[in-house]
Amino acid sequence: MNFFFFFFVCKKHLFFSTGASDTKSVLQTPPDIIKRNGESVVSGIKCSHKITNYDRIFWYKQDEHRNLKLLGFLNVKFVNLEDDAKGKFNFDGLGSEKSSLSISDLALNDSAVYFCAASRHSAADSPHVIFSGFFTLL
Repeated sequence: MNFFFFFFVCKKHLFFSTGASDTKSVLQTPPDIIKRNGESVVSGIKCSHKITNYDRIFWYKQDEHRNLKLLGFLNVKFVNLEDDAKGKFNFDGLGSEKSSLSISDLALNDSAVYFCAASRHSAADSPHVIFSGFFTLL
């Protein structure tokens, strides 16, 4: 049998405080996924937040060498995939609330840590990003 494990480790919440009562969090689920070679994860990795004015969700992949790679982002409801992520990864949702990551035709080189971040964009100041839990594919 040709098995590999798709294991998702998730910090249920990541808190970030910018003021006395201004706590912000991003939630990523589920805690784990196990799949076989060639299978797909369809909207299986979920990211959500309730942070006012944060309208983008970014998805990242970190490999075994700890190299961090941007897969793309959801700007409100528009998907923006990096060129080398097209055809393998996809996500949907609404950047101001939630997103689901899909990965097609799983292979060993998909072994990585996957995580999401919520961000707001403003021409007046620097982008603000809040990261969530992470996802490991073994």
